[in-house]
Amino acid sequence: MTFGIIGNSTKKNLRNVLNTLLNFFEKKYINYILQDVLETNVSNKKQLKNLKSLNYLLDNSDIIISLGGDGTFLNTARTVGRKQIPILGVNLGNLGFMAEVSPDEVHRFIIDIIKGNYKVYDLCVISTKTKNGEEFYGMNEIVVDKCNSIKMIEIDIYYKNERVVNYVGDGVIISTPTGSTGYSLSAGGPIISPYSKVFIITPICPHTLNFRPVIVPDDGTIVIKTLNKEKVRLTSDGFKSKILISPTEFVLTRADYNIKAVKKINKTYFQTLNNKLLWGADVRQF
Repeated sequence: MTFGIIGNSTKKNLRNVLNTLLNFFEKKYINYILQDVLETNVSNKKQLKNLKSLNYLLDNSDIIISLGGDGTFLNTARTVGRKQIPILGVNLGNLGFMAEVSPDEVHRFIIDIIKGNYKVYDLCVISTKTKNGEEFYGMNEIVVDKCNSIKMIEIDIYYKNERVVNYVGDGVIISTPTGSTGYSLSAGGPIISPYSKVFIITPICPHTLNFRPVIVPDDGTIVIKTLNKEKVRLTSDGFKSKILISPTEFVLTRADYNIKAVKKINKTYFQTLNNKLLWGADVRQF
């Protein structure tokens, strides 16, 4: 088994975690490939023999280790795309929903992986295209919102050709279950198990008391129409965005590929909620 290593150099502890990991691989005679952009973080120059281009890494890795936080995991997922390489997220950040393995756990977990003691989950991706054919993919969410204006936008939303709602507000979030603990949650959306086959339609500051988040099966098409003559912004996972002139429309569907995430056998989603969000904890001061 060969592990590909991708990392976020902006993380302060990347260098220490990376070099400890490389020394572990060398000691255990585990095959690895290191993305070439991490060269300056490698202390032992003998290990630079494993430094390869991103394309080489993607073509020759059985599992990719993403060193960073959830943002790094999302970036790695976009890089992997349709290649179906499982991703192991190692958390060097703060929250770590997707990158949930800590640096202290990763060595032991890698041994478990080599022994076959791990599980791989398929996480869905949502997709859309602009009118000129530019594609956007979101593992967390795709957002349509107002751009550079204090004015609200008028939005029509359809699901399977049936109108869901017409409202005025700041925008709308179409979230995957994986993204339900992200922007959608901050906007009042529900938490959904990441293995559910649904999308969440969450309005952003709707100017009405009568529209709240809606959950729909992910086998249908969602159409978002912006009606008034304002600039609107399309954003996927907080990384890629495009400004367009309204009126326009966006057709959103489940993408034709999934992202594969490596998880511990004995770790559950609700354990993660309890640990990361203090789910159910009594935080009152007495």
